[in-house]
Amino acid sequence: MKPTVINRNKHVVSRKQMSPEVLKVLYRLHRTGHLAYLCGGGVRDLLLGRKIDDFDVATDAEPRSLKKVFGNCRLIGRRFRIAHIMFKGGKIIEVSTFRKKGEEEEATDDGNSLLIKRDNTFGSPAEDAFRRDFTINGLYYNVADFSIIDYVDGRADLHARLIRCIGEPNIRFQEDPIRILRGIRLAATLDFQVEESTWEAMKRQCHHIMECPASRIREEIMKTLRRKGSRKGFELLAGGGILEHLLPRLDEFRLACLKNEPTSADPLLQHLGVIDDLRSKGSEFTDSLLLATLTASPVLSSFETLPPDSDVARWLHQYLEENFKPLAIPRVVRTHVHFLLLALRHMLAEKRRKRRRSLRRSPLFTDALKLLEIHCLATNKHWSALHRWQRSPTNRQHRRRKTKGLSPMRDASK
Repeated sequence: MKPTVINRNKHVVSRKQMSPEVLKVLYRLHRTGHLAYLCGGGVRDLLLGRKIDDFDVATDAEPRSLKKVFGNCRLIGRRFRIAHIMFKGGKIIEVSTFRKKGEEEEATDDGNSLLIKRDNTFGSPAEDAFRRDFTINGLYYNVADFSIIDYVDGRADLHARLIRCIGEPNIRFQEDPIRILRGIRLAATLDFQVEESTWEAMKRQCHHIMECPASRIREEIMKTLRRKGSRKGFELLAGGGILEHLLPRLDEFRLACLKNEPTSADPLLQHLGVIDDLRSKGSEFTDSLLLATLTASPVLSSFETLPPDSDVARWLHQYLEENFKPLAIPRVVRTHVHFLLLALRHMLAEKRRKRRRSLRRSPLFTDALKLLEIHCLATNKHWSALHRWQRSPTNRQHRRRKTKGLSPMRDASK
């Protein structure tokens, strides 16, 4: 298929926007007689004017040839051999050989699993473009003449701000259901819309997601939480019936809330909206804090309904294991989420005095205080608790002494 070639004077991508390392890789490949294209999300983001640090390169050089071209090359991967070109300071440029559809991809939609288990067939640039996931990720930048090569009308979808699947969506999402999560993450991060047939296929094929390795599912969920637009991402996951497969207990809670109070806002989305607002102002969040924020509403609601003699810590441990262990969330992260949610319960209880000092001394206290702030902003409640915990212990001690008629200097002299 003949591509659309966008000459340098018709696009905004410049080599000045690229890292020195990726330019070295592109030029070395070009000088040794190979095609050298910047590909995927790097081209997409440069066309959108977004600043990026992660660049991928596609070439017609096969992995063994790449080892000869680059002395600083390491080959990785089982499904498909990819070259990592290593630079000083830990910078890595990923280089892949053009691929085409493997045998599993050429199967028909007959109800059997089309999940790709091997994807190791070399191909042409056109074949490589058509095996990619979404049109906006199927663009190439050619270092030979600085043009953009477009086989899949990706530039048009960039202008239309659309996430559109390349090929027949139902089959493509069965081949790799993680594409569903990736498409939703892109729509949320870029604030794009999902094209109608792509969206319908996402909803229809989402039950296949749990067939994928838990580590891949976890990484897509965490990427959605870590980047801007996390509220929109989870709104799409919930609206498409996808959240019930990923985090069924959370989805069950939000549906119960909306059923009991149809006019109220979704509590999960309210908390994630606060995360987005704070992130836009420069705040950063650990994975533990993000997951604690995601589960704060259902956990606090359950705390209120537990019998008085319940072992709250044990119940919370079981709840988090049920939600996060199937997604291979690391044990240390689950442990930190457990601590943060118990800390939130403790901080919201006005009459609870025990463990106040030990909580402040915890290395997770900063995250616990941030979680309390997020919860207050999301619910517009419990401000007195936030102010109480934001005050430094020194100031409270000073006020107590002043109330008793003693100055700090006078008390110290005794």
